[in-house]
Amino acid sequence: MTHPVSKRLESFWVSACAAALSVVILGVSNIAAADDLEDAAAALQRMDYATATALWQPLAQQGSSKAEIGMGKIYDGGFGVAKDPAQATVWFQKAADQGDAEGECLVGERYVQGYGGLSHDVSQGLALMEKAVDHGNANCAAQIGELYRNGLFGAPKNPERAAAWHRRAAEMGDTLAEGRLGIDYQFGIGVQQDSAQAAYWYRKEVEQLRKEAEQGSVSAQLTLGQSYEWASSGLPIDKAAALYWCGKAARQKSPIKGFAEQCVAAAK
Repeated sequence: MTHPVSKRLESFWVSACAAALSVVILGVSNIAAADDLEDAAAALQRMDYATATALWQPLAQQGSSKAEIGMGKIYDGGFGVAKDPAQATVWFQKAADQGDAEGECLVGERYVQGYGGLSHDVSQGLALMEKAVDHGNANCAAQIGELYRNGLFGAPKNPERAAAWHRRAAEMGDTLAEGRLGIDYQFGIGVQQDSAQAAYWYRKEVEQLRKEAEQGSVSAQLTLGQSYEWASSGLPIDKAAALYWCGKAARQKSPIKGFAEQCVAAAK
């Protein structure tokens, strides 16, 4: 006859092993999903829209906020499907409702612009964008800075507020904001003119661009090449460097290939 204690121990170990197996299966599933998300993003960059959609769609239907954003981008750009900004907003909103910072920023931008089936509401849009920044979206902070810098879409033009948002984004590591803050300090836009600060932020921007470009980012390659072509971001005119980086971007299949080719032609 089996002792009651032995039965309880056996039951405990069966339950423990089942729980451990569930954790392993869940972990493998999460890794596979993460791989699919990464592969989908890479497919979108190389304009393989069918693959991107095939990878994102089932994950989005399962509630993955990153895949929901991916599907939103597919519809927003008309990438392999009929362009449908309102449907894109539906997907972005699903991500935002889960607290996804990129989703919050995208929906906020659409309120600011009055686009994608949403009413024009600068106040609500900025509130959502600020929420995205609080959740860690550095690029959204940079976009808020641009809204205030240029007074876009009815946002009040305010150079001081713009520079403050540029700084917040730059300190969070956003490359665009690092360059914008460099401009702010170079020309005294919303801050006191300071050449040393301008040089510091330009240097940060270029270092980050070069790192991303060397890792294969087409947009970083193009931006770095254009910076050498136009002597921006504190860089000197360097046609050879412009040709090198724009050439790398032009050799990749991407939505900005045409711009890279124009840069190559100008640098020759």
